[in-house]
Amino acid sequence: MGSNYMGDSPQSQLEAEREKNRLLSDIVNAIPEPILAKDWDGNFVFVNSYVAKLYGTTPEEMIGKEDSFFTGNKEQGKFFKENVQSVMRRFEPETVYEDSTDSNTGEIRHFQSLKIPFKNSNGELNIAVIAQDITEITELKNLAEFNSKRLEHVLAVSREGMWDWNTKTNEVLFSEGWEKITGVHRSKASFSDFMARVVEEDKQRVADALQALLENNIPYDIEFRFKRPDGEVIWLWDRGSIVECDEDGKPLLLVGIIQDVTQQKIDQAKIESLAFYDPLTKLPNRALLSDRLGLALDRCKRSGKCGAVFFVDLDNFKNLNDTYGHQAGDDLLVVLGARLNALVRGDDTVARFGGDEFVIVLNDLDTDPRKAAIKAKLIAQDIRSSIGKNVSIKLNNNRPAIEYSVTASIGITIFEPDLRQASELLQLADLALYQAKSSGRDDYAVFDPVIQGEIEKTVRLEKELRHSLIQGDFVLHYQPQFDVDQHLVAAEALIRWVHPERGLLGPIEFISVVEGSNLITPMGEWVLTEACRQLKEWESDSRYQHLRVSINTSAKQVWSGDFVSNVKRIVSDSGIDRSKLRLEITETVLLGDTSDVIGKLNELVDFGLSFSLDDFGTGYSSPSYLKHLPISELKVDHSFTRGLLDDEMDLVMVKSIIGLGQNFGISVVAEGVEKEAHLDVLKGLGCDLFQGYYFSHPVPVSEFVALVDGKPWTHSIDWSQ
Repeated sequence: MGSNYMGDSPQSQLEAEREKNRLLSDIVNAIPEPILAKDWDGNFVFVNSYVAKLYGTTPEEMIGKEDSFFTGNKEQGKFFKENVQSVMRRFEPETVYEDSTDSNTGEIRHFQSLKIPFKNSNGELNIAVIAQDITEITELKNLAEFNSKRLEHVLAVSREGMWDWNTKTNEVLFSEGWEKITGVHRSKASFSDFMARVVEEDKQRVADALQALLENNIPYDIEFRFKRPDGEVIWLWDRGSIVECDEDGKPLLLVGIIQDVTQQKIDQAKIESLAFYDPLTKLPNRALLSDRLGLALDRCKRSGKCGAVFFVDLDNFKNLNDTYGHQAGDDLLVVLGARLNALVRGDDTVARFGGDEFVIVLNDLDTDPRKAAIKAKLIAQDIRSSIGKNVSIKLNNNRPAIEYSVTASIGITIFEPDLRQASELLQLADLALYQAKSSGRDDYAVFDPVIQGEIEKTVRLEKELRHSLIQGDFVLHYQPQFDVDQHLVAAEALIRWVHPERGLLGPIEFISVVEGSNLITPMGEWVLTEACRQLKEWESDSRYQHLRVSINTSAKQVWSGDFVSNVKRIVSDSGIDRSKLRLEITETVLLGDTSDVIGKLNELVDFGLSFSLDDFGTGYSSPSYLKHLPISELKVDHSFTRGLLDDEMDLVMVKSIIGLGQNFGISVVAEGVEKEAHLDVLKGLGCDLFQGYYFSHPVPVSEFVALVDGKPWTHSIDWSQ
């Protein structure tokens, strides 16, 4: 029995093989990545659909052609050909990275290709290529590299360093900038190495800040000192935050940046030192003192304990400067400032108020103000004792060092909870200081509440003066001056206040307040303006054309920067005969810048005015004043004139002053002429002009012109000059 079982027929086998090839082709074409084969010349012998799509054609069209036929890029085609030939020569599989141009979009695509050389059935060298499109991965990688470089550039420009800390592994990675700033090599750095180099006093703050970040996600932002390997201590500004947590929500990765802020710290310290500390003694200055006073009052309110403010003024400090120079005075201030600072606690304050004055603020003395005052007095005794000890002072010009000692006067005020303002404390302590000085210096005094009434009176009076200056409540009275023939030739203009409630007031009632405030300049300008107006009026009447007027000019006016310009403006606007106006000054003007004062006076003399030196003999009178100052007149103080009949020394003084005037060619006016006997003696001594109650008190202008006219009058008010 016959059978055809000898296997499938050739036709069936061929169909089966074709089916297998179709299946393989479908599989290969379904793969969304390039699969191809090339011969030795770089021509395609097989491509899948993905490759054909990439080149904008069909697989059949690509067979027998090389890449540039489709891309038009001959250079790229040549590169691909040389590359496949190189792999076939070595006859070893190789993975390469290469680019290809998408013919549809012109886009450059990036591939990772596995190239496998083989021989076909004819023994010819071929190569199979299985590629993976890594364009998106490459772009992400390039972007990451770009961002990384950009970050490095930003950090380099901003001079910052970067770190990240894996809390699980405790591994810390540092940037190149971090290494440059800290001086620590990145490969040798760890978290413990970092903490070991933080300055000991700052370690706990850094640890607490990091713990707050890890446990409560409180921003880590801190400045601390760091010791570099070369020994230099720098200030770092370190900031960081949590960027990744584990599945339990615990911090896994921290990232931060550091910056070297050493120079900023140095600059800040210099600025603060200039703004808040005295450059000589290094103690707090007035600005910082004001802040400390406010803090002391706040502390007093919280604790219920009284504090104290001491105003310390060195007695006769000027003598040291005058004798040995300002450097000696500076050396003494430095030593005494350090001594005072050593007497107080760390939370108290010793400040240099200015010149030879110090202010001390003490906290928490006692809840009982009386006990606080007792403690303050004991401390004042310690201060006086410490200041009174000798100070060794080196002198210039190789002179031997000296042992010098000074005393101090101290004013004290006690402050209680809910009482006083910071600005008032210094004023009260200053008033107590005045009490201490009045008792003979080298003493201390605690503020007496009675003085508060005086303060309030002064404040009220100053307020009234300001208002009256605006309202025009002031007038000038004139006290006549007579020559040896008793002709009325001049007058001294003296200000009077027509008080809205108290009536007419002499200067003794208000001038001290005016001089102690900034009212002296506007009031002085008013006096000058009014005197010039009156002079101009008299110049228009032949009966009064001969009169000369003198006005008092304060040292503060002369010291002001616009003194000369203001005087010139007022006098020029009035149009008076300038030779008829005389400005009276006192020796106190020379307590300022002497050369500046002399220059101003000379400028006004050149302008046509003249000057009288008032109260001569009561201060530090010296013939040298008459040599250097452009003085046309000396005024003998009334205290000498009144005493010359009974006191031999007063008589000698008057003789000396008149003699000086004669020797220097300067006229002399005697004030305080109250008796005919005064007049007779002064005439005999050669005095030129006379002024006093014997002739007339200061009177209103109407009564003054009556005197000029020779009319009788009566005046019952006894004004003080």
